[in-house]
Amino acid sequence: MSLSELSESVIEALIAIEDRRFYSHPGVDPIALGRALWSNLRRGRIVSGGSTVTMQVAEQLRGTPAPTVWNKLAEMHLALRLELRRSKPEILSLWLNRVSFGNRLHGIEAAAQGYFGKSARDLTPAQAAFLVGLPRAPSRYNPFRHPERAEERQHRVLRAMQDAGFLTPDERKQLAAVPIDVQKPDPVFRAPHLTRWVLRHRRPESRSLAEIRTTIDSDLQRTVANLVEGHVQTFRQETLTNAAAVVLDNRTGAIRAYVGSADFWDDRHGGQNDGVRMLRQPGSALKPFTYAHALASRRYTPATVLADIELNVPEASGAFTPENYDETYHGPTPLRQALASSFNVPAVRLAREFGPAPILETLRDFGFTSLDRAPSYYGVGLTLGNGEVQPIELARAYAGLSRGGTLPPVHAVRWARTVDGDTLSPERSMPKQAGISSSVAHLITDILDDPAARAPGFGRGGPLELPFPVAVKTGTSKDYRDSWTVGYTPRHTVAVWAGNFDGTPMDRMSGVAGAAPLFHSILRELGSGGDFERPPGLQAARVCPASGKRPGAHCPAPHRELFLSGTVPTDTCTVHRVVAIDQRTGRRAAPDTPSRYVQHRRYAVYPKRYHAWMREHDLPLPPNGPQTASQTQTVAAGSLQVTDRLHIRYPADEALFYVDPVLRDRYQRLSLKGTAPDAFRGVHWVVNGTRHAAGTGHVTWRLRPGTHRIELRARHEGQAIRSPAVQIRVVSASKTSGRPAER
Repeated sequence: MSLSELSESVIEALIAIEDRRFYSHPGVDPIALGRALWSNLRRGRIVSGGSTVTMQVAEQLRGTPAPTVWNKLAEMHLALRLELRRSKPEILSLWLNRVSFGNRLHGIEAAAQGYFGKSARDLTPAQAAFLVGLPRAPSRYNPFRHPERAEERQHRVLRAMQDAGFLTPDERKQLAAVPIDVQKPDPVFRAPHLTRWVLRHRRPESRSLAEIRTTIDSDLQRTVANLVEGHVQTFRQETLTNAAAVVLDNRTGAIRAYVGSADFWDDRHGGQNDGVRMLRQPGSALKPFTYAHALASRRYTPATVLADIELNVPEASGAFTPENYDETYHGPTPLRQALASSFNVPAVRLAREFGPAPILETLRDFGFTSLDRAPSYYGVGLTLGNGEVQPIELARAYAGLSRGGTLPPVHAVRWARTVDGDTLSPERSMPKQAGISSSVAHLITDILDDPAARAPGFGRGGPLELPFPVAVKTGTSKDYRDSWTVGYTPRHTVAVWAGNFDGTPMDRMSGVAGAAPLFHSILRELGSGGDFERPPGLQAARVCPASGKRPGAHCPAPHRELFLSGTVPTDTCTVHRVVAIDQRTGRRAAPDTPSRYVQHRRYAVYPKRYHAWMREHDLPLPPNGPQTASQTQTVAAGSLQVTDRLHIRYPADEALFYVDPVLRDRYQRLSLKGTAPDAFRGVHWVVNGTRHAAGTGHVTWRLRPGTHRIELRARHEGQAIRSPAVQIRVVSASKTSGRPAER
């Protein structure tokens, strides 16, 4: 709910009781912190935290971590960043739409409905002061259990409003005398989407049923529904209008919460669409199943090094070059890190190696029956989520991973009673084996539950981290149309979708930004499910992460990794080497170099395929001997000389590209990448004989249908030179198969 819809009394109460200098500080209030420190020292215990409203929002975004000094500093840092990126009204709106008011009510609108049966826009000043006082300690001031404490807290808020100048003494006394009638909410249409689905799919012979009892946990259902609504209200300014969530019991497959949209009655945003059973592209949420297939083949381990370098993928529908979400390549990357950080390029490499057909078969084994087209329809883009699936399918598949590779029999009906009083138990399918071993399933779980492996892609301390074990994966479909987060504890699986039912793109809202905060809030409500148990068939061993092999004498940071029994590497790392350098020349030392001039340096020497990536990232290779004359040939070509010392790295010659009418113009650009020696001057790109742009840095060219000739030109020693030309073809199409999804 936006601030413009609320009465001034709500804002005034919040400012008065929580942060009187809110409009004058930059997110952190030194005066409040100093006062809190003095109070804590004088009392000998923590009685005040000195948190501003912005710091409280930061704490909510970080998942309410333990009250340590480091967490407080991190909270202050995030508060300062929030103030730079958000306006003061937006920060107030975040606070009012996210905080807990107790009794599983999140956000001011949910609290107003839950305690007073009215919208927050209709709150009286006395009711506003009552509600704003609850988030400080929702359990202590629970109106249902401790009404006297809640009333005392309201009086304290009113006194703060008087001290802040928002109320006169007489107004405060009048409001304090107004009785507060808190009402418990009536049990209404709790799970409308699930109820409708159950009624529509009951058997013809069950029309005489008088009662159907579902597996829904009513308290959890209400909590998740409130969280979904509050989440959408918070992010509506980011062009997000809806969300859906489903919670499964991993042991039984019972649906415990089922929220198909933010508001079932919101016709404007398609509230009666069932987001749990719609077909949407899941983006990178499908990647774990490609990696499960690779691990099950025993040709790969979590330590296997995958190439995250430029890749051109020729497909029947045209070539494409997958890119990572952060628009950079990470070079040699352990499989564990590639999956946890959701890098696109390594996943596509695996899909190319195994082919679309086996990957599709694995996905169908995991219950994705919605993927009903031929493998050629999806191509290798299948691993990046270019096929449409249902959120309930994702939830079941991930629950299968938590169960060691056995899919649960997902169901929503516990029992039913006929008009004659007979109780019927519904027929349920048996658990289904997904085709991988429990050991492989545990490796995927262990990777998705590894925050250190996730850090290169997502950083630390975000909404994907919780204070208990959780295996989690995000996904974003093409053009930011769908935002996903799916994950599980040993006890529950949660699938969250956020987006717009009409397919309108969101404002660059990826899975970690759009769906993950809601996923985090739901998991906090569910709580820990314990630790993931390691099945037999696994063993740990120390490896060097740079090579995935046993550590050598010069490896700087070996660590322990899990392996399927029989796949522990036996070779020793050869990436890390110590080379003797002659300090006088900077080259390799000769056998007769005096020892006083010899320095031993450690280098990471990756295979030759990574050398261009190493040069781009200033990673040194060991020096060679004396340089020899260049073997590069230069041949005449009219007034220009053609030289292979000017090199076009991308696009590839004779590559085919598509113009996608669905994408916006900024996504219809081709990256031009090349290399040129430092001695060359005036390096520039020429497209179809016309100068396009200077340099070999970040250069793009807008795709246009037709055949196009691309050259890289420069001058050297007074001679105009160019690279060998590259010719590409661009055509219009309604669909680009295999275009990479985001993480």
